[in-house]
Amino acid sequence: MSSRPEESCKEPPDPRVVLVTLVAGTFLAPLSSSIVNIALPSMAERFDVGLTGIGWVATSYLLATAALVLVMGRLGDIWGLRRVYVAGFVVFGLASLACALAGSLAVLVVGRVVQAVGASMMFAAGPALVMHAFPANRRGWALGWISLSVSAGLTVGPALGGVLLAAFGWPSVFLVNVPFALLIAAGGWWMLPEDCPVSEPFDLAGALVAAISLTALLVGLGGVRSGELFARGVVGPIALSLAGSWLFVRIERRHPYPMLDLSLFRIVELRAGVIAAMSSYMALFAITFSMPFYLLSVRGIPSQSVGAMLTATPLAMAVFSPLAGRASDRWGSRGLTTTGLMLLAAAIFGLTAASLTTSPALITALLFVVGAGLSVFQAPNTSAILKATPLNRVGVGSALVGEARSLGMTLGIALTAAVMSYQMAGERLPVGGTLTPAQGVQFIGAMRPALVIAAGIALFGASVSWLRGGNNPPT
Repeated sequence: MSSRPEESCKEPPDPRVVLVTLVAGTFLAPLSSSIVNIALPSMAERFDVGLTGIGWVATSYLLATAALVLVMGRLGDIWGLRRVYVAGFVVFGLASLACALAGSLAVLVVGRVVQAVGASMMFAAGPALVMHAFPANRRGWALGWISLSVSAGLTVGPALGGVLLAAFGWPSVFLVNVPFALLIAAGGWWMLPEDCPVSEPFDLAGALVAAISLTALLVGLGGVRSGELFARGVVGPIALSLAGSWLFVRIERRHPYPMLDLSLFRIVELRAGVIAAMSSYMALFAITFSMPFYLLSVRGIPSQSVGAMLTATPLAMAVFSPLAGRASDRWGSRGLTTTGLMLLAAAIFGLTAASLTTSPALITALLFVVGAGLSVFQAPNTSAILKATPLNRVGVGSALVGEARSLGMTLGIALTAAVMSYQMAGERLPVGGTLTPAQGVQFIGAMRPALVIAAGIALFGASVSWLRGGNNPPT
C-alpha cells in the first residue's frame, strides 16, 4: 500500500496556533448538537408536528454522522486532512443557514443531514491533524485540550440555546453557527498543516455498503428502546446490517485500496483502544438515558436544578482532560485508561444505590466522578489509538474513534432501555410528570440492574485497556 512519508510534507506551522484552531473547531460541533435539543418543542409548534416527527431533527443528524465518519476519515487520508477539515466547516455553516431558513420539516431534516456531512468531516480529520502538528511527546496534551473543548461545547449549548430561543426564536440556534463555521474554515486553511494526500483511489462500493450497514444497525438499535426486541422495526434493520457487514468484509478484503483496511485490527493497541472507547460510551449513555428520568420523574427535582446537576459530568471532563492528556505524554496510556474506566465503573456502582431519598448532592458528586473517570480515559486512549495507526491511515484511525463513540452511545441507550423495559414488565417508561412513590420504587428497581450492567461494561473496558500491554510514554 502507498505510504505517506513525513519528509514529503511541508513543515507544519506553530503547534500552538494549530491547537487554537482545532480547539475552536471542536467546540462548534458539540455546541450545535446540544443547542438544538432545547429548541425542538418550538420547532414542533412551528411545523405542527408531533414528537415522532420532530424527533427526526435530532435522529437524522446522529444517523448521518455515524454512517459517514469512516468515509470522511478515508477521504482525509486520500485528499488531505486539512482540506477535509476545512471543507467540513464550510458545509456545516451553509447547512446551518439552510436549517434556519427552512420552511418545512422535510427541508429542515435534509439540512440536518447536510450538517452531519460537515460534522463527520470535522470529527474524522480533527484528531488526526494532531498527529501532523505535534511531536509524539505532546500529542496527549493536545488531545486533552480538544476533549476539554468538546465538554465545553456540551456544557454551554443548552444555556446558550435557551437565551437565543427566548430572544430570537428557534432559527437563531442554527444561525449562530454560520459566522463561526466560516471564520474557522478560513483560519484553518491558513493555519493548519499542509496537506499530504496519498495517491490511491477511493473505495466507493465499500463506502456505500458501510454507510447503509451502519445506518441500518443504528435504526434497529433505536427500535430496541421500546423493549420490543423482535418487532419488525428492530429485526429487519439489524438483519440488513448483518448482511451488509458480511458484504462489506468481502469487498474490503478484495479491494487493493480498501476504505477500511481490516489489517489495522491486527494492531493490538488500536483494537483494544476502539473496544475500550465503545465500552466507555455504552456505560456513559446508560447514565445519560436513565438519570434525567430518575431526577425529574422519580425525585421531582426542578428542571433547572437537574440541568445543573447533569452539568457536573462535562464540567469534570473540562477540568481533568488537559491534565490527563499531559500525563499520558509522560507516563503512557495503559495505566491512565485503565484507571479512568475503573473510576467510571465505581461511580456507576455508586449510582445503583440511588433511592427515593438519596441526597442530590451525592448524586451530583457521583456524576462528577463519572466525568473525571471519562477524562482520565479519553485523551490517553485516543492518543494510543492514533499512535498505533500507520501515518497513511491516520484519518481512518481518527474516524474509528468517532465510530466507537456513535456505536457506544446507541448501544448504551438501547441496552439500558431494553433492560429497564423488561424489568418493568413492558410498562412504558415515564415521559413527564412526577411518579407516585410506588411507581418511583418500580422505576428504581428497573434502573438498578441496567446500571449494574453498565458498570460491568466499564470494567470490561478497563480490563481490555490493561491487557493491551505496554505503557511506555511517547518519545
